[in-house]
Amino acid sequence: MGSAILFVDVQVFDGTGGDPFAAEVLVVGNRIAAVAGSVPAHLRAGADVVDGGGGTLIPGLVDSHAHLGFGSTIEHRSPRRDEPDEEKALLVAHAGRVLLDSGITSAYSGGNRLPRTELAARKAFAEGWMPGPRFKAASWEGSAGMRKPGVYEFPGAEGRESDPESIRVFVEEMADLGVDIVKLTLSGESAVVAGTSRIVQFTEEEVAAAAEVARRRGIWLTAHAHAAESIKMAVRNGIRAVYHCSFADEEALDLLAAACDRVFVAPTPGIIYANLHEAGSEPDEGMEVELTEKSVRAVVPELVRRGVRVVPGGDYGFPWNPVGRNTRDLSLFVDWFGFTPAQALRAATQYGGQIMGMGDELGLIREGYLADLVLVDGDPLEDISVLQDRDRLAAIVKDGAFHKLSEGRRREAA
Repeated sequence: MGSAILFVDVQVFDGTGGDPFAAEVLVVGNRIAAVAGSVPAHLRAGADVVDGGGGTLIPGLVDSHAHLGFGSTIEHRSPRRDEPDEEKALLVAHAGRVLLDSGITSAYSGGNRLPRTELAARKAFAEGWMPGPRFKAASWEGSAGMRKPGVYEFPGAEGRESDPESIRVFVEEMADLGVDIVKLTLSGESAVVAGTSRIVQFTEEEVAAAAEVARRRGIWLTAHAHAAESIKMAVRNGIRAVYHCSFADEEALDLLAAACDRVFVAPTPGIIYANLHEAGSEPDEGMEVELTEKSVRAVVPELVRRGVRVVPGGDYGFPWNPVGRNTRDLSLFVDWFGFTPAQALRAATQYGGQIMGMGDELGLIREGYLADLVLVDGDPLEDISVLQDRDRLAAIVKDGAFHKLSEGRRREAA
């Protein structure tokens, strides 16, 4: 393929949430050069032409809670979490390619026990010699008392002495490594340790210490936060992304609404659905899965009503919730939260570009924007579930280069 690509006979969903429209889209280098009913001849000359066949061209999708290191994809299931570090690095690379195969051209990490593997993957994906999404790399998930990566006990903050200095050291160390994001587990997780989702794990002083270092070092903070007080703690201290948000009360909702210009919420319906229906057994009562589902289905529409940006990303990577099913989140946004398909797609594109810190050049089909595009054989505005069928993704473009182009889609150069 040449350096210019022209998509013809497509309906364009531009990412803003508006109705799709008939247009031609010209890519030159790694940018969108034109979006027009008919691209002028002097611009299209010499471009490789892709026949859209009446399908829908959308911006590349963004997963806002990605775990490349959990070990399982739709192509490789691993019940283990104790692989050697070298194998874990390969699994991260493999998961990145599977995400890209799914039309997810950007990913915002939800944490990795081996953050150096994410840094290596970020570099390889960006340089293009390994297939994978644009990637924001994260720390391991800092926990109460700063236990080691992968130790999940969730004892709570009460009954222990506050230790802001250990948090400062952790954030500094992660910043020194070069991560984009530091993640703090501000609440427990009942699906891992029964009955802990509403137990706060950090003190206010500790979160404030993390926030001070993050601001000074120019990195972002993410909070794992089910409990209402943990959500409030996150917002009060300027944490940028709040995961789960399951048990938000009115005060938490009001705080999130007041911070809607700087905060994102990823409610992770994918893992809740998987825990309910695909774990291979009935969830234990202490996992509180049904309670979590009921609560989050009530919370998310309230967040949307109050103008909070809610983004997809559902903790994919477990054997019963593997990477490659990520676009199921968009269907759950529609089925559980009452989104229209256009709203769900906007959350995964325009809002996705914004959470990546690239909202002025990523997440929209607009002249000058980065050419991350997916050609869908069908209309996801009518049936959002078509995005779960990788065979229906006729073309996937990241940074102006084809990751995938289905046979028969190429025409003669314009």
